[in-house]
Amino acid sequence: MKPTLADQFEVAAGLASGISRYAASIGLESDPIAHACGLDPARFNLIGERVSLDRVCRYMEALALISGDDTFGLKSVAGFERGASGPFGYAMMNAPTLRDCLVFMGRNLSKISETSICTLEFGPRAAHFEWTYSPLILHRAQFVDLGTAQTFNHLRNILGDDVRQIRIELERKKPINTILHKQLLTPNVSFGAPVNALILPTELLGRTNASADVRLFAMMSQQMEAIAPRRIDANDPVAAVRLHVAENLASDTLTLAHEAERLGLSPRTLQRRLTEAGTSMQAIVDECRKEMAGRLLLETGLTLSSIGYKLGFSAPAAFTRSAIRWYGMTPSEFRQKHRKAA
Repeated sequence: MKPTLADQFEVAAGLASGISRYAASIGLESDPIAHACGLDPARFNLIGERVSLDRVCRYMEALALISGDDTFGLKSVAGFERGASGPFGYAMMNAPTLRDCLVFMGRNLSKISETSICTLEFGPRAAHFEWTYSPLILHRAQFVDLGTAQTFNHLRNILGDDVRQIRIELERKKPINTILHKQLLTPNVSFGAPVNALILPTELLGRTNASADVRLFAMMSQQMEAIAPRRIDANDPVAAVRLHVAENLASDTLTLAHEAERLGLSPRTLQRRLTEAGTSMQAIVDECRKEMAGRLLLETGLTLSSIGYKLGFSAPAAFTRSAIRWYGMTPSEFRQKHRKAA
């Protein structure tokens, strides 16, 4: 499978291993599906191995579709052993208090699944924990369900039945049946939010974890703190421009001057770096539009006008002209031809 811009984001390969175990438990032969998504199942159990987050998300969505179960992600938490995510999982299990658990998660979640937003705020009435992923990850409902179910298992270990006081807002589309979300998470769950969010009453934050091993929590926290957040665009302004453009195609600020200011460079210096890499600002915008157009046309049911807007085109005709230049056919013809082939 051809690499995509979304492949820059990675996740621990062990997550895919747990997903595969659950798939096998319900009679699904998952290896061919993994291969079709560009994943190598032989890598899933390798310590320290990382794989494309986007491909793991596609893998989960495919398994959910094949099993006919929109709650596949929630149920797949059954395929994971305690501490399966290594130091992160063991620290979550042994956090002394709910506050410690939240602070640890806020500091380290992005290290295991490369979130684009991960914030924690303590207010007078509630703590708000918000997270989401790059817009390049088009299909992530099942992955978010899995991660949320894992988190609630840890929270339930501290709070017991009081976990029902937590409110959760999920980005995903509301499933046909919400019963399992309410059973495994909390009755206070809503869907279609701009970002994923946990809202926890302040009075719960001091609750202690009866099974916590404080020394083990400190050791695991230290191990996670030693892991530097991976910067995809570190020391590479060309990669930084390409990623920012791909994630913000609908923006009207995708200019050389704006990108140079964002990166702390002069426009002349950035232009030179782009030229040395054999590209230009306009070429990067065009390449990102082409890749995202293909994905949105084939992987979503969005209307052509909605896709054109997401790609930053001012009018449908402009999108059509670009598609003919890229693919030799109109967007609707491209969608029809390639969906038939699939």
